[in-house]
Amino acid sequence: MQPLGAAPLPSLEYLLECSNEALATLELKCLDLSAQNLKAAKSEMEQSVANREAAGVCRWLIENREDLINLSRKVIDGKQGIIRFPELSVRRTA
Repeated sequence: MQPLGAAPLPSLEYLLECSNEALATLELKCLDLSAQNLKAAKSEMEQSVANREAAGVCRWLIENREDLINLSRKVIDGKQGIIRFPELSVRRTA
């Protein structure tokens, strides 16, 4: 299956008749397209991770909204409150 936006290679017969210059040009074009694809994939992965993080914040708010509102009311009323965040089971490395 051909990736989106990728032009098929010319036939082997044509490639065997090409000059070294033409083959070198085609090689550079293919390497450039590969680099562009990798850059786009990296961007997609970063966006995917950011969306997962946003979803995690939403989930935490769904599960803890009532407690958060109650603690906020206590603070407004001058009472002390503690918000406990769940411990992360996955350690992040730099």
